Amino acid sequence: MSRFTDNDDGSILDNETGLVWAKEDSWPVAQDWLNFQESLEFVDEMNKKDYLGFHDWRIPEREEIEKIFMADSTILARSNNEIHLDPLFAPGGGNASWCLPFDQQAAFYFSYTSGNAQQFDQDYSQGYVRLVRLYPDE
Repeated sequence: MSRFTDNDDGSILDNETGLVWAKEDSWPVAQDWLNFQESLEFVDEMNKKDYLGFHDWRIPEREEIEKIFMADSTILARSNNEIHLDPLFAPGGGNASWCLPFDQQAAFYFSYTSGNAQQFDQDYSQGYVRLVRLYPDE
């Protein structure tokens, strides 16, 4: 069985973790960059709209998003930047994603280019977020 399965609904199942990831990140959906607070609002908005048929999307934890980084796999993000995600993920998105945890000033920001997460000021305005949800057990 391959690591990821295309659910044919705009989402991808990670067979290793049981998490479901949105194929596209916030860039093609929001058509704009997001700071951390805007990312929280984006998640809220997508849940209100039943994005891809679900209303339990959230911002990923640092440990979760680190697991989708694949050093030996490359797709093209915005501006033809090379990022390291499975080819089932949609090209043309951001090169990173906000992730948890966060505090009053900062939040973690995970790079699909380097595979590293570092703390960024929450006001960093050129951010993206990739939505995740738990796959319900049948």
